[in-house]
Amino acid sequence: MNTGRTVNVGTAAPDTEEPETRDAMGKPVTHRKSEVRLGREVQARIGQQLRAMYDEVVKEGVPQHIADLVRRLSEKDNGVA
Repeated sequence: MNTGRTVNVGTAAPDTEEPETRDAMGKPVTHRKSEVRLGREVQARIGQQLRAMYDEVVKEGVPQHIADLVRRLSEKDNGVA
């Protein structure tokens, strides 16, 4: 049912003085809040935990079939048949 009403996209949002901005799909764009940075100690701790988690994976090495494939591709790129 057409009521003849229109939506004013340029009108101010209820809690702000600025006009509401919409994206390409017509949805209201929310502004990102200020960036939150982690302290050096937190970053260091995350790094330690990630290294501990992936250390075993690194120690496993590359499976032989993958190493062979890389070698063959490298030879092909270098013109060795």
